[in-house]
Amino acid sequence: MVRGCGFLPETIDLNVASVPRMYDYLLGGKDHYPADREACQRLMDQAPQTRSLACAQRQFRLRAVRSLALTYGIDQYVEFGCGLPSWENTHTTARRARPASRVVYIDRDPMVVAHGRALMEQAGTTVIQGDLAQAPGILDHPDISNLLDLTKPVAVLAVSLLHTLPDRTGCEQAVACLIDALPPGSFLVASQLISHETDLANKIDSVMHDATGGQWGHVGSAREARTLFRGLNLLDPGVTDVSLWRPDDMQGRPVRGPLQEVGGIGQKPSSAC
Repeated sequence: MVRGCGFLPETIDLNVASVPRMYDYLLGGKDHYPADREACQRLMDQAPQTRSLACAQRQFRLRAVRSLALTYGIDQYVEFGCGLPSWENTHTTARRARPASRVVYIDRDPMVVAHGRALMEQAGTTVIQGDLAQAPGILDHPDISNLLDLTKPVAVLAVSLLHTLPDRTGCEQAVACLIDALPPGSFLVASQLISHETDLANKIDSVMHDATGGQWGHVGSAREARTLFRGLNLLDPGVTDVSLWRPDDMQGRPVRGPLQEVGGIGQKPSSAC
């Protein structure tokens, strides 16, 4: 039986796995299809901790948003690779601390955009189709410029995203340009999959390239993860296993295994020009 909602865009090829739908499956959602589930099984055959890593990155994103809203008063967010709507999304988390928070959701996947517009678009939020490679020009999009005050700090989210992008170098440069275009005090929240085992990373990359029709980058390294935050002031505890980034119980439990999700938050210095 095909699962999913009734507003599926006609351009979707259900025989090709989609990273957002795979995450939806791993997180216990309902908007996935046989190709997505088969790809997840192939991925879990290589890295049994995959489902735990998906949960860990989702919880990291929510903790990061809560921290930015509560501690730093951030009420403007741009989330790249937002994925399918879930039980808890960036705007709901942010608004518990800052009720007037505004959020721009961006994803390249047409199904994500269709679902997002149906389920998340409301006063103070918008969902647009695009990707990180379009930054910082995407800030000129009227839906963004009409919603956000780009003279005030903005938090940019790119959580569990960089390893899914074929042109990683170009996207890293786009991230740097995007942060340059934002006012001092803005933040970057980012994480990615890494592995110290080259053979495992290559196997995962092979599975994902095949399953997604090439819509994948590569499992990265700790060095690559740190490079994202060059020129930014890292918030404690720096770039680390996302399970250990300010865990709710103060005793974070990392996901064990050779595949990890690492990330952090960097702030654009107030002295930046």
